[in-house]
Amino acid sequence: MAGSTISSSSKLGLLLPALAIVLVFAASPGHASTAAPGLVFHVGGPRGWRVPDANTSYGWWAMNNRFHVGDKLYFKYENDSVLLVDREDFDACNATEPIARSDDGSTTFPLDRPGFFCFISGHPGHCEEGQRLIVRVMVHPAEPAPAPGPDAYAPGTSQPGHSGGGSGGSQGGSSSGALSAAVAAGGFALAAALAVGLVLLLQ
Repeated sequence: MAGSTISSSSKLGLLLPALAIVLVFAASPGHASTAAPGLVFHVGGPRGWRVPDANTSYGWWAMNNRFHVGDKLYFKYENDSVLLVDREDFDACNATEPIARSDDGSTTFPLDRPGFFCFISGHPGHCEEGQRLIVRVMVHPAEPAPAPGPDAYAPGTSQPGHSGGGSGGSQGGSSSGALSAAVAAGGFALAAALAVGLVLLLQ
């Protein structure tokens, strides 16, 4: 029996490396509670920010995407502008007092708070023809948002029941979200098993 007992110093020698492994799993990026970087949504898709045609609707596109704090809207346009306005000016297509205005042809607006963001074209008549967008921004998601489907780029072209993500592909898809969740669960299970093993070892 004396040969089968483990000395205190041997137990400590086994305990420290096992504890280090548990701490590495607990502190790894897959388990940290930091928010994932936001998505970049390309408004209008490859066609960009322009007066919509009969098959295009910025409202339909916005309803079929989920925007979170930290995401960004990217507007690409020519001979036009994009204005961030309040709801009243959005409803009236009033471009005289925007909150922010850009006319450089390539604009990124950060969605830095929850709530509604309203955008209109600053070119005369374009807002009245449907070149306006309102998005509702939600707080950070519990896990990364799914990547866009093939319909995500063109506003209003998504089929009912499909909800393309609308980004430029800067985040992984829902399968990678499931994979991340599985890896995280596996890591926690391993950490728990190590902790139980340590308890049994110290007895």
